[in-house]
Amino acid sequence: MNETIQAGYARSFRGKLYMRTVDRDIPLRLSRSTDKFGWGITPEDDWLQAGGRQDSPVMDFHYHSRTNDRLHYRISMPGRPETKKLGVSRNGYLGFYWHADVSEYWKIEPLALTDEGLVCHLRDQRGYRVGALPDTPHRSGEWVAWLNVEEGEVITFLLR
Repeated sequence: MNETIQAGYARSFRGKLYMRTVDRDIPLRLSRSTDKFGWGITPEDDWLQAGGRQDSPVMDFHYHSRTNDRLHYRISMPGRPETKKLGVSRNGYLGFYWHADVSEYWKIEPLALTDEGLVCHLRDQRGYRVGALPDTPHRSGEWVAWLNVEEGEVITFLLR
C-alpha cells in the first residue's frame, strides 16, 4: 500500500463517502420511513443509500487494523441519543444501527489517491464489495439506490 495513503488513512478520522461515477460524485443518504420505494414496502429509517441532493452524512472511521492492501475500520455516525454503527442486514443491505451489536469491521480497498480524496472500494468483513441496486421510482423523483454487499453492481467510492 502506498505510504502516503497509510500516513493519511491508517488512523481514526471523520469523513464522508460518495458514490463515484464518471461524471460526478453522488452523495450518500439515509432512508426515511416516509420514502416510497419501488418494491412496495415502507422501509425503516437509516438504511444507507446513494442518491438525492443533500450532502453525504458525516461518518466516524474508527481505525482497527490493516493488511498490505486494505484498511480496516468500524464505521459509525455520531448522534444523539447514541452513536449508530454501520452494519449489514440479513439480506445484505447496509444500514446504521443503534441497538444491534455491530462488531464487524469494514475494509477500505484503496484504488487511487486524488486531490479530491481516496478512491476506493468498500468491503464487508467477508470481503464482499458494496454494490448499488437502483430503487426506481423513488418518491423524491431523484435517482436513489440501495447499497448491498450481496447484490447489485459493484461501485467505487470517494472518501473525503
